[in-house]
Amino acid sequence: MKEEIAVPKHLAGDTQTNEIEMEQNYRNQLYFDLESNQVVKSNLKTEWDLAFETNGSHIVLNVSKGMAVHRSSMSFEEINSTEDLAWNWDAHSGNLDSTAVGNWEGDAFVYVIDRGYNWTGDHQGYSKLTILSSDENNYEIGYAEISSEVPLNYTIEKSTTEQFTYFSFDAGAVSIAPPDQDYDLIFTQYTHLFTDPLTPYVVTGVLSNRDLTAVARLDEKPFAEIELQDVESLEFNYDLDAIGYDWKYYSLEDGVFTTYSNQHYIIRTQNGFFYKLRIVGFYNSEGLKGYPNIEFQAL
Repeated sequence: MKEEIAVPKHLAGDTQTNEIEMEQNYRNQLYFDLESNQVVKSNLKTEWDLAFETNGSHIVLNVSKGMAVHRSSMSFEEINSTEDLAWNWDAHSGNLDSTAVGNWEGDAFVYVIDRGYNWTGDHQGYSKLTILSSDENNYEIGYAEISSEVPLNYTIEKSTTEQFTYFSFDAGAVSIAPPDQDYDLIFTQYTHLFTDPLTPYVVTGVLSNRDLTAVARLDEKPFAEIELQDVESLEFNYDLDAIGYDWKYYSLEDGVFTTYSNQHYIIRTQNGFFYKLRIVGFYNSEGLKGYPNIEFQAL
C-alpha cells in the first residue's frame, strides 16, 4: 500500500562450519558460542567435581566423569568404606529437582562422593562431604577422603557471573565455565541414565547452556530449506541434553561412528536468535574420533 513503509527482507546468516576438538579420548569440555563461531573456553573434564548453584542451593555433579552420590545419616567418622552403599546420579535432563545430592538444607547428611573416572578409565577415588550452610554469598562445607575421620572446612564463594561455582576435591574452587552470556552449547561427555534396568552410562554429546539455550527438532525439511518461519510452530525445551548424544551411532562391524546429518536442531539463544544446526561428522582430517563437525546457520 502507498501509505506503508517498505521493510528490508529478513536475511539469514551465512552457513558456517567448525570442528570441535574434544580429542579421541573425549578429555575436553568445550564451551561454544554460535554467534562468534568459536570455543570461548575449555577445560579437562577432570578439573572439577561439584558445582554449587549461585542463586539457590542446588549442587550438581561433574557428570562427564560418571560421578555418583550416596547419602548417609551416619556420622562423618563412621563412614570409611563404600561397601553396601546405594548410589544415585543426577538426571541427564539437568533437572535441579532430580540431583543426586538432593535437598540438603535442614538435614545433617554425610554424602559419599564417587568421583568417577578420567579419560583413560582410571577411577578418581571417593570423598566424603558435608554441607554446613549457605547464604547469598557463600557455601560452607566440610570434606575429606573417605578414609579420613576429620573433615577439612572450606568456604566456597558464589560466582557473580556464572550460574554455578565449581569445586575440585583436589584444588578447591576452580574456574571452569565462562560467564553465562558468553556461550550457547557445551561439547562434553555426560552420564545418561538408561532404564529397565537403571544403568548409568557415560556418553559423548552436546549439552545446552542451562535455562538459557532452548532446543527443538525439525527433521521434516532438508537442512538447506529450513527458514525462520519454520520455527514458529516448534516446541522448544531447556533440557540440558536436548541435543544429547544420539546424533551418531557406532557400527560394531565396521568399528566407526556415523553421524545422522538428517537430524536438525533449531536453537534459540538467550539473545533471542534462532540457529539451525546439524552434526555432519565425528572425525578429524587424520581420521581420529572425538572431533564433532558441525554445520549451522543463523535464521
